[in-house]
Amino acid sequence: MNKYALSIWVALVCFAHAGSAVAVDLLTVVEQTLDRDADLSAFRAGSRAAQQAVPKARAALLPQLEGGWGRAYNSTVTEGVPRSTYWQNGWTVSLTQPLFDWSRWTTYKQAKFVEARGVVEVAHVQQITILRAVRAFFDELAAEDELARASDYRQALDSHLDQLRRRQAAGEATVIDLREAEAAREQAGLQQLDVLNDLRLKRLTLEELTGQPFSALSRMSSAATMPRLDPDDMEIWAAEAEAHDYRVQSRQIDWRIAKLDIEKARTGNFPVVSMTASHTPAGAAAGYVRPTTTSTAMLSVTIPIFEGGETQARVDEAVALEEKAQNDLLSATRRAGATARESWSRFHSGVERTGSLTRLMQTSRAALAATQVGYKVGSRASTDVLRASDVFYTNRRDQIRARYETVVALLQLKAATAALNVDEVARVNTLLVPAGNAPAPEEARPVLRVHPVK
Repeated sequence: MNKYALSIWVALVCFAHAGSAVAVDLLTVVEQTLDRDADLSAFRAGSRAAQQAVPKARAALLPQLEGGWGRAYNSTVTEGVPRSTYWQNGWTVSLTQPLFDWSRWTTYKQAKFVEARGVVEVAHVQQITILRAVRAFFDELAAEDELARASDYRQALDSHLDQLRRRQAAGEATVIDLREAEAAREQAGLQQLDVLNDLRLKRLTLEELTGQPFSALSRMSSAATMPRLDPDDMEIWAAEAEAHDYRVQSRQIDWRIAKLDIEKARTGNFPVVSMTASHTPAGAAAGYVRPTTTSTAMLSVTIPIFEGGETQARVDEAVALEEKAQNDLLSATRRAGATARESWSRFHSGVERTGSLTRLMQTSRAALAATQVGYKVGSRASTDVLRASDVFYTNRRDQIRARYETVVALLQLKAATAALNVDEVARVNTLLVPAGNAPAPEEARPVLRVHPVK
């Protein structure tokens, strides 16, 4: 056993016997990531804070009732009259009620949008987290499959090299053929080590997301059928994205808030009407000072007369910011439509590419088998076998990657329309089978259908 084989064998044993590791599927990985992700937790906390915007704004419209108590020492000196000193206790209660303050009412209307924006931001970050977990899951699967492919390729080269040595001993192969096969085998060994290192990195990334070790992942069988879209119309998906994408929703909320900022700025020219009332009993402890009770009620109207142009400046500023928010919304809408079209195209291209690569892999497998037979009977050279082997295993690698990229593109398309959630992941999860299990050839795969968001 050479150094390449020993290194790979030790690494595979370590992977297989990872302590307290369990086999997981896509849904489990996503759920664990959602529970662990710090960014998502931060946005959830921010959303809870945003929910307090409405109670705070509502409080500014409700009566404000205050009470107080005090004890005062009084000393009165009057010419010709003996000094009078006494302690006096008193308490007061006051009520303030805004009757007309359009600025406060506008703030209350804005608070509802602030609360909604917090909800949208959490949903958006949750989608991003789901996609990150999905990408890590399929990257790990692709790395595992690539290692299996590299191992199979190297074993095929080992078998060919053994055959060459026997043929050379019998005088039927040249030293050049043997050296070419040995060079190809060494190169395959280096590729296998690179693939193994990539697998380690992909596994570390996945375990960092989930916070859990694992031994195996559920995977798609070679007989799995690629899902289909319903409706299968790119423009319908683009329209859904332009209407429902979370970035679009967030920009819509920002625009509504900006419009209310204009309204709030204009309130600098509006009067403010409020009512205040107070009741203050005060007692006397000694002397000729008697207990007093003061009760007041006042309706006040404050009218702005001149503020040096500040109100108009605030209005102009708010108008400019509203225009900026409107353009941000337009940009987000266009970007959402473009993203949906790109994801739709990538998905369809992936489905077609997967089908083509599957057929190409079958053809190259047959070509490899025919080349091996031709080599045995002397009609093909050793380099032909090496070339055919490389073509077959390259097609196999590309076919595996194309299948995973197609599923990821499907979920990205769902995310573009704000339709990606744990339930959608669970539906994709039905396409997977536990590690080591293979579906029957006639097993039909469910068709994933996504209808327009209501």
